[in-house]
Amino acid sequence: MATRVKTTTLFRKSLKDLIQGIRSCKDPEAIDVYIRNAISECRQEVLNQDMDVKSNAIMKLAYLTMLGYDMSWASFNVVEVMSSPKFAQKRIGYLAAMQSFGADTDVLMLTTNMLKKDLASANHLDVALAISGIANIVSPGLARDLSEDLIKMMNHSKPYVRKKAVLVMYKIFLQFPEALRTSFPRLREKLEDPEVSVVSATVNVICELAKKHPKNYLPLAPPLFNILTSSSNNWMLIKIIKLFASLAPIEPRLKAKLIPPITNIIQTTTALSLLYECINCIVSGGMLAKDDDQLAAMCVSKLRVFFEETDQNLKFVGLLAYNKIVLSHPILVAQNADVIMDCMDDPDLSIRERAVDLVVYLVNPETLFEVVKRLMLQLIAQSRESVLPEQYRVTVVRRILDMCSNNTYANVTNFEWYIAVLVDLVKITEGMKEISQEIGMELQNVAVRVRAVRDYAVSAAARLVTDKDVMLKNPGVLKYAGWVVGEYSLFLENTEPLIQALISTEVSLVSSDTLAVYIQALPKVYSHYAGDERIPWTGFRTQEILLLTQNICTFLEKHSTSMDVEVQERAVEFLELFRVVVEAIKERPTDDSVISAPLLISQAIPSMFTLWDLNPVSAKAQKKVPIPDGLDLDEEFNNPVYYSESEDEEEVLLRQQVLKQQELMSAKSINASAVKSSVVKSRAKKASKDAVASSESEDEEEKEERERRKRERRRRQQDDPFYLLESDKFTSKSRKKKSKATSDSDESDSDDDDPMKNEELDIDSIPIMKLEIASVAAPVDSKKSKKKKSAPAHVEIAREETFGDEDDEATRADGKAVDSEVLARKALRAATAQSKGPGILRVNARGLEELDLATPDDDEAGRLEVEKFKADILQARKLAEKAAEEAVAATHITVKKRKKAKVVKKVKKSSKKKEEEAQTVTPASSTVVADTAPAEPATEKESEKEPAVEPVAEPIPPATTEEDEKKEE
Repeated sequence: MATRVKTTTLFRKSLKDLIQGIRSCKDPEAIDVYIRNAISECRQEVLNQDMDVKSNAIMKLAYLTMLGYDMSWASFNVVEVMSSPKFAQKRIGYLAAMQSFGADTDVLMLTTNMLKKDLASANHLDVALAISGIANIVSPGLARDLSEDLIKMMNHSKPYVRKKAVLVMYKIFLQFPEALRTSFPRLREKLEDPEVSVVSATVNVICELAKKHPKNYLPLAPPLFNILTSSSNNWMLIKIIKLFASLAPIEPRLKAKLIPPITNIIQTTTALSLLYECINCIVSGGMLAKDDDQLAAMCVSKLRVFFEETDQNLKFVGLLAYNKIVLSHPILVAQNADVIMDCMDDPDLSIRERAVDLVVYLVNPETLFEVVKRLMLQLIAQSRESVLPEQYRVTVVRRILDMCSNNTYANVTNFEWYIAVLVDLVKITEGMKEISQEIGMELQNVAVRVRAVRDYAVSAAARLVTDKDVMLKNPGVLKYAGWVVGEYSLFLENTEPLIQALISTEVSLVSSDTLAVYIQALPKVYSHYAGDERIPWTGFRTQEILLLTQNICTFLEKHSTSMDVEVQERAVEFLELFRVVVEAIKERPTDDSVISAPLLISQAIPSMFTLWDLNPVSAKAQKKVPIPDGLDLDEEFNNPVYYSESEDEEEVLLRQQVLKQQELMSAKSINASAVKSSVVKSRAKKASKDAVASSESEDEEEKEERERRKRERRRRQQDDPFYLLESDKFTSKSRKKKSKATSDSDESDSDDDDPMKNEELDIDSIPIMKLEIASVAAPVDSKKSKKKKSAPAHVEIAREETFGDEDDEATRADGKAVDSEVLARKALRAATAQSKGPGILRVNARGLEELDLATPDDDEAGRLEVEKFKADILQARKLAEKAAEEAVAATHITVKKRKKAKVVKKVKKSSKKKEEEAQTVTPASSTVVADTAPAEPATEKESEKEPAVEPVAEPIPPATTEEDEKKEE
């Protein structure tokens, strides 16, 4: 037997042998065969009773797990190695468990007692090893069972264990959020731990928790502030500053406390990471107001250091900070426009994108042309190697549109230049369908708003419609260009090629929406061309117009049977109109005499489209239209009629008559029961209840019948393309409000044990430090005199029409109005954007987001109510004490001759009337009097016989002793 053990030990492979064997294999097939043989050997070794052999096999399997091989079949053997008393073997077991165990591992329930035993071990290394294992294999069940043990470990004598216990609590909170309530006091104590590493771990956990629900951790502001002002650990300071950045928006009083120490750090620190976090805390925490020019100037000047470094990451975070500061202080950021413009040509695309986002807020009428030129040069590929990614090109085009259309074209002084830019963007962005609609929308917006350049916009749109390359490579812009040429066809110069382009459109290249717009624009352009008074109407003109009209009819006939509803409807309507036009043209003579054009062409058709001029309408104008009085949008206009395929009209009428007769019979039965109620009241109640029950049962049957018919009707109409089925999109607002109100009423508030119910938010205890900002930057004078330049020509831009006097437009953070077209373009971007799923390493902390440690007493209304209640109790107590003092003064106390004094209460003799008056005392006052009565002892018999009543003003009889009382008994 001993020889067999020695042989097994001698020839078994160690982890080193396994790795050498894998590296010695020549090809992947040999590696796969070798590893499979090694796994089969491990299967035999884990069954060995020798723990050394078993732990060696588990260690090899753990290594193979990192190569992608499964070892879930050895989960029970891993637990066996974890339970080994030797630390070296136990460490191998925990390592294998960390790599192979998951939430669905069956043997996790077997590890609970073993983990409890390791946590209670006298060896701190075993405790630390168990904590590390729990952090990787914790499940909701393990978190619930081990939370109390881990809370105890937070007070361990070894700082190494305390640090690990604090860190593992975050994993416990993710799986079992309720553990946060019981462990919060202990977690707060660790902020004052003498060991710096424990404090750092605690700050890290609290910072991660505050990302989900920062309001819970406002009471920790004073100890965190002490750490902020006393610690020199940059890593810990970064975490605390991030935490205060999330707490400052919730508690405005923190601004006055935090600005001095954070400003001191900004002026003294040399760590750029800490400098950025301080500036980000001031900006993101809402501490930088519009009037804080000195603080903003200091932040902007410090951020310039980031662009002088060679590290690209520093440039990126510097641009991020500038993007936040520019919303409140654009003038200060504009002073660093040189470094921002340099970043627009940086080889790193992420830096380019941030610079392009920032330059939108810095452009003005003087710099707009240069910035747009530099951005458009980036879109033009000089060579195959210089082609930028499509996503970046889309971003650049969108920023060009944003900076030009910002604040209703406040920066554009030459709209002919802007229209030329839009046309160039259409050609540059060929193949980028995502951005073509936004360019077309902007061209349409300029044509509608700016009347001075409407003719130039119409000619540009006509060139786009007649360009076949645009239809092939960028067809999304044609929908808006077709609308422009149709709506403003009076500005067209050469109309016949445009009509030929409209009727020769290939259906496979354009969308149905574009085709519907083309059909709508066709009669408008036709009326302008055929009814032109400058061209004499001769026989040749008659034949020319007749041929063109017949071609239009052929085009419309082809689309009159389209599957798209909009295309089919418009084609059918205008087809009938053009057929009438053909008959009117045929009636005209074909000789060379000059005649007038048919009135249908010259007057009737133009009057259909040119009677009113279209103006831009605000997106929120419809919401301001008041609903007429007496109009209920939820009320049905007609009673619904229900029928099924199996019933004809006669059966439906017969069924309705039967239902009416049943209603009349039920009403008669109720009246009969009411007559009988005058004779026997009890019988009438029973009969009425039966009648109501029968009517309710009939109503239920009728409802079921209606639902059945409704389902049959929906099933029958489901395949009908001309019937719009009812959906949630058309649910009225009032119904949504009712359903929301009922759902809110069903929710019940739960009063759980709150570890912070006795905590008070003592922000005032934080001292206010004196703020002295060094003159790191020269003061900025925004009112400097500028060189006088010739003012550009004034261009009138049409404003949006809305209902009422007030303009309810959306506003930006800087107070400037945002055009509804910009909002529409952003909505279009959001609709076309692809939804991204969660990242691989994203932690699911939804339980912590819903966990609220705050109590109702924290609200201002709750505080006022509690204070009022306390005042009422205090006033009632004072009245009770006063009444008790009067009662003591009215009583007679005698002392016995023995050693112990006893109080003998007087025997009161009063009338029944006075007893009734004494009993009219309110329960609250009697209770308070009883609680505040003198503390003299009394006998049990006297306390049982005599109730506590107020004294009455009458002669007091002489007191009696105990002997006299016994005689009387």
